[in-house]
Formats: sequence, structure tokens, C-alpha cells
Amino acid sequence: MKFTFLLLCIVFFLVSITLYSNTTFNWKILHTFLANSYIIVTNPLRNSNSTSVDNLTKQPLNQSIASSSRRKFAIFACSIHSSVQAYSFYTPITASSWSRVGYETIVFFVGDFTLPNALTPRLNLSRTYLKYVGAHIIDIQCNSSYAIKLSQLVRLFVGLIPDSIVHDDDDILTGDSDLMPLKASEYRPTSGTDGFVFNAFCCGSFKRREKSYRMFPS
Repeated sequence: MKFTFLLLCIVFFLVSITLYSNTTFNWKILHTFLANSYIIVTNPLRNSNSTSVDNLTKQPLNQSIASSSRRKFAIFACSIHSSVQAYSFYTPITASSWSRVGYETIVFFVGDFTLPNALTPRLNLSRTYLKYVGAHIIDIQCNSSYAIKLSQLVRLFVGLIPDSIVHDDDDILTGDSDLMPLKASEYRPTSGTDGFVFNAFCCGSFKRREKSYRMFPS
């Protein structure tokens, strides 16, 4: 596991340098590398019926996902105004990682899309490759001043996602755009339960108004 983590860090470091030095980089080269490297990050769910959504008021660009079985979704978000561009950069890689362990992905992009050039070339690269790997994209319009805060909160309101994407009996897991699953068995729902919290005791507790609260990862 340590070797895999170190190898991932080296790969992502090299890829980051390559992509940020050339915004016209061909994402298919990256996909080919990931698909054939020692660390396989592929998308078994990618097909011609994948759906991408531009915002909550539009219909899917392609046909809705029809499924007779219970599906699993991983949801994460990032602000388009964040000064830390790694969050948006990692979104297609994280989406492919979730696909490798059996999850479809929904990615929220949060910010003021009415601003000139709100979607930079690098953001568009990430969004294009997200569609290529079959992820669903939902844009949340808000003022740029609180886009980062809203990107942290929007995952908690996944119940408002259109039923053309998520059904009532689907499993939904929230995460971060820079957190990538490595071991599929850690993310399998347990039979007879309604859900699970991964690494539940990671975050300690805090006090507010003389009461103590335990923090859980989102």
C-alpha cells in the first residue's frame, strides 16, 4: 500500500507538471497511460449512454441512465474560482478512480458562470475529460465570493439532484475531488445497513456554546 501511494504521488506530480505547462495537452494520452500503467485507473462504466448535466434546470445532454439494479454514486465538488487549481485538475482522475471501484461519479462545479471567461482553458480540459470518462457534471450558479463555501456544502443536498440521474434506491457517497479510492472492498455497502462512514474517527471534536460535537468526514 505504501509503494502504491508513493507511486501515485510521483505519477500525479509528473502529470501536473506536464498539464500545467501545456494547456493544449491531449487528455486521451493521459487516459491511455492510466489504462495501461501499473496503477490501473480506468472507467468500466464508460459507454455511449453516459449522461452529462450542465445545471439543475437542464435535461441531460444524452439519454438518462436506465438501470434495473441498485447503483452507487460518488459525489464531490469544487469552486471554479479557487486559487488552488489542483481541486479542479484532479476531478477526472478522481472520477476514473471511483469508476475503478464500481461507482459512477457526479461532479459539482460551483461559481459565477456569468463572468467573462469564467471557464478557463484548464477548467474546460477537466470538464471535457470528465465527460469522456462518463461523469455527470452539474454547474451551481452563485456569487464568486462564497463559491468555495458553497462547494463544501452542496454535497449535503444531493437529494435535490434530478431523478434523471439518481434514483431513490441508489447509494450515494460524498467525498473530495482530491481523494481517490484505492481499495474497492473499503467502499462496499454492508448488507442490512443504510450506509457507512469511512474513517469515521479521523477528525476529533469541537466545542460550541459549552457543548462538545464529534466531527465526521463528509
